[in-house]
Amino acid sequence: MLIRWLARFALGLSLIVMSGCPEPGEDDGGEWGNWEETGETGGDGDGDGDGDGDGGFDEGGANREAPGSGGETGNEDDDDGDNGDGEDDPPEPFDDPERCWDETWKGDTLPALILDNTIGRNDDSLGSCGLGAAPDYQLGFVAPWTGSFTFDTSDSSFDTVVYINEDECGELELACNDDFINLESRLTVELEQGEIVTVTVDGVGPFEEGPLKLTITEAEPPVCDLAPLLPNLPLQLFGDTTEAPSQLASGCGGQNAPEQVYTFIAPLPGSYRFDTNGSAFDTVLYTLDECAGPPLSCNDDVNLELHSELIADLFVGQELLVVVDGHSADDFGLFVLNVTKL
Repeated sequence: MLIRWLARFALGLSLIVMSGCPEPGEDDGGEWGNWEETGETGGDGDGDGDGDGDGGFDEGGANREAPGSGGETGNEDDDDGDNGDGEDDPPEPFDDPERCWDETWKGDTLPALILDNTIGRNDDSLGSCGLGAAPDYQLGFVAPWTGSFTFDTSDSSFDTVVYINEDECGELELACNDDFINLESRLTVELEQGEIVTVTVDGVGPFEEGPLKLTITEAEPPVCDLAPLLPNLPLQLFGDTTEAPSQLASGCGGQNAPEQVYTFIAPLPGSYRFDTNGSAFDTVLYTLDECAGPPLSCNDDVNLELHSELIADLFVGQELLVVVDGHSADDFGLFVLNVTKL
């Protein structure tokens, strides 16, 4: 009996030695995977490498991320904003340096002053009021609120043109101006809050380039108290600018001087002469097609005298605004406005 038991024990022990024992850490799920910096796993392919098929979530339900992986594996496309290598996202499209703008302005405080230079820049566009190709500066502008905004190139070093297109260098031109006052340009546009436009400061033609100064302000459109000029010609009108407002100016003068504005409707087609002969101060005379528009023409000191004179060619029924202004701030008082058909 003892001999039979010993024989069975020896047989069992030999079977155990022949079959081998499992190594520590080994199970039927494969090897343990380790996160690499690329985010790849080794093992069961369930995203966390632990062989348990839990889909990459820990016991608390939070998604585990590999160090430096940004939460995604390095060999997959990243659709959630990260680039898959732990680095920051690329710049927002609005700030993309590859855009057509040289600079963007999206502040909330006006006035704003921008100083730059067109020397060495490309000729990217041409406004409807420009005369030829010249290097230009393009600004992306975002309206901080709904209102009117003025863009002025006063004190720039060259003969400027300023124009505005919708969106990012869109084809639709909203406004264009050359020589609002002397060689300086100015225009005003109405925009909705958040509306994006492209403001271009350009040279009027070849070789017009250099340091530029662009001033952006919230516009306060002038309100002209228009007095009619009767069509019974010749006409002589007496007036006084002493208590008049000062809202307008021209390339011939008028800044900070009070002015009177008249509306004239041509009774017949032809040429009409407007002059201030007989006035008591140094006058400036200019014409407009609307109160907030740029001067169409201006004159100061005709024939080296202190009075002014303009000639306008008009068609029948055409309306023209005629402004009697002072040359400088201390030029105001009694004036004479003469209108004659030539």
